[in-house]
Amino acid sequence: MLRVLFLSSLTILAISNAHALEPVEPQPAVPLTFTNPAYQKVVPAEALKMIKEGVVVIDVRNPIERLTEGYIKGSVNVPLSSLKSGAKLTAVPDFDQKVLVHCRSGVRAENAARILISTGYKHVYNMYGILQWPYKLENAILSK
Repeated sequence: MLRVLFLSSLTILAISNAHALEPVEPQPAVPLTFTNPAYQKVVPAEALKMIKEGVVVIDVRNPIERLTEGYIKGSVNVPLSSLKSGAKLTAVPDFDQKVLVHCRSGVRAENAARILISTGYKHVYNMYGILQWPYKLENAILSK
């Protein structure tokens, strides 16, 4: 009985400390745990479809990262440090418009999504980051 209780305790501990893996490689630097009805994570293939349909892409990395690592053609650079709750994005003036957000690994994109949703945006998609993006990048000086 004591052995069963011990094993059950270990299982519960392991489950409570486990984080679901994301469907991308490499994994984001820290687990992405934000949940909200206005927020979704999308894999690169789905993000590419959305981009082809005209969805605005917001790159929340710093400008130097865009220059050294490259950027997705047509994306708009709005560094995470410049996002403020309540401030509408010029590139996305309609709160009902879909917005794709990315960074280097998905972590800053998730933080940006929180800010955008608190501002009133209703359709925010985290497309993870440049590290997981298998498609062409513009102006990539450094390789992945």
